[in-house]
Parts: sequence; structure tokens; C-alpha cells
Amino acid sequence: MHLGLLFLGLRVIGMGLERPLVKRLGQGFNPIAVVTVYVGLGELLFLLLIGGQVLSRPEQFGGDYHWLGLALVPALCNALSFFTFIRAMQVGEVSLLTPLFATAFVLMYVFDTLAGYARLGPLPVLGILLVSLGVIFLNPGQGAAGQAPARWNWRKLNPVWLFKQPGAGLMLLNALGVAGARFFDKTLVDAHLGSAAPPVLYALVVNAPTVLIGLAILGVLSARQNSGGLAELTRIIRRRPATALVLTLAGQGAFIMGLYSLSWFPPSVVEPVTQLGVFIAIALGGLWFNEPVRARWLPAAMVVGGAALLLI
Repeated sequence: MHLGLLFLGLRVIGMGLERPLVKRLGQGFNPIAVVTVYVGLGELLFLLLIGGQVLSRPEQFGGDYHWLGLALVPALCNALSFFTFIRAMQVGEVSLLTPLFATAFVLMYVFDTLAGYARLGPLPVLGILLVSLGVIFLNPGQGAAGQAPARWNWRKLNPVWLFKQPGAGLMLLNALGVAGARFFDKTLVDAHLGSAAPPVLYALVVNAPTVLIGLAILGVLSARQNSGGLAELTRIIRRRPATALVLTLAGQGAFIMGLYSLSWFPPSVVEPVTQLGVFIAIALGGLWFNEPVRARWLPAAMVVGGAALLLI
């Protein structure tokens, strides 16, 4: 259990750093190219780690690889979550769509309960509700840049009104993709991690479709226009190499820690507890981007309280 808590803590730190670093890396660039660079650099990191493991412990790579076919399912869920999120942010309001991601926690808990990984009880249900409320109130509608936050519009809590907004359907698909990927992570890890699926190799496999899809989209853009497309990848790396490197180590490292954490905790615990990284993201958002952080500490505490209930 103590080792599981260590992995979970490292995941929290990595995910807390990931959000502001993604924003810093992506400013002024095609979001498809940013995701392709980020996940692609992570794949290179995974290859380096795998090479070191092959040299030091080659026996762990000598097992049966029939799990590769099953890994396609969480891999496609992972790609769905990345690209629907990107498109949702393009067509909709961030402050409006972000609360919808809380539906992923509900889906994770439902999946875990149906599969027998979690039991239906008052504390987990209260934890899920508290995390969801914290996420909702952490991201109220904001005024125009440089202005004070707009007054909270309570109509945003009406699901009928909310789901009709631009990007809402895509954000629900994003939540479904994340919940589905984490559920299949758990089932595959339980079945194969000890004998056939080294976690780093598993991460390499499930992230590969995201990179391939991104490269395909950018390739089409390159063929249709003289600028942009694949050339955007080299521009991102050339202009912001340090940010790309730190982001890769923090974010993709958090991905690996998440896989290890699933050996101790179900997805409905790992993902809400990961929201503890909100404290890091809030602090860096205020320091780097002058965001209005004062009103966000209390909602962040609600997220932390809900995560604690899920960890009991």
C-alpha cells in the first residue's frame, strides 16, 4: 500500500505540472501539433526506458504478447479523449465545458462497481459528488480578459441547457474516452502486468495511436497547404524545447505512475485523487498567466476532500 501511495503521489505532482506546461507549450500553435509533439516525445522517453530495462532485466520482456490486441481498446479510448478534448476547446468555452469532465468520475465509479472493483457505498458516492461539485465551482464563467469574473450563471447547472452548448457533446465523449481507457487499463494490468505487460511497454502501445492519428492529420494539412501541418512540429520543438522536455518528463511520467497506481487502487480512486494536482495547477496559473486564483482555493479543497473520501 505504501508503494502504491508513492506512485499515486508522483502522479499527482506530474499531473499538476502538466496542465500549466501544456498551456505554455501550446500558445500560438496548432493544438493537433502540440498533442502530437507532447505524446510523441513521451513515446521516445518510453523507448529509452524500455531499452534500459531490456539491458538490465531482459527476462521481463520474454512473456506472451497476446495482450497487444486487447491494448488496442484503451489505446483508441485514449486517442478519443485527446482529440475530442482538443476540438471541444476549439468550438466551445473552456469555463463551460470543463465541468462536464466531472462525468468521467461518475462513469469510472459505475464501471468499477459493475466490474466488481468497487462497492456501492455512501462514502464513495459522497466523494464522487464532492469532487464533481469542486470541479464545477473551480471553473465558473469568466469575464473578458482583464475584467473581473462574471457573475455565476446558475443556468449552467441545467443539463438540458448545458448539453446544447457548442462542444458539449465532444466533451462528453472526452469523459467517456478517459473513463473507458482507465477501466481497460485496470483490467489489462490485473491480467497481464505481472507476467506479460511491462508498464512502460504498455504505455508505449496505448499512446501510439494518438501520435499516428496526429501525424496523419498533420500530413493531410501539409498536403493541402504550403505552411503548417507537419512543419508545425519542428517549430514547436525549436521555439520551446525546455518546456517540451519538462512537460514530457512530468506528464508522461505521471502516465506511468498512473499505471503502477492501478495495481493498488481502482480507476475511480486514481483519477479523482489525481485532482490533488489542482493545487499545483492553480498556483502556477496565477504565477505564469495572472489567472484569478483567489476564488479557486476553496473549490480545490472540495476536490481534495472528495478524493480523500474515495481513498478511505
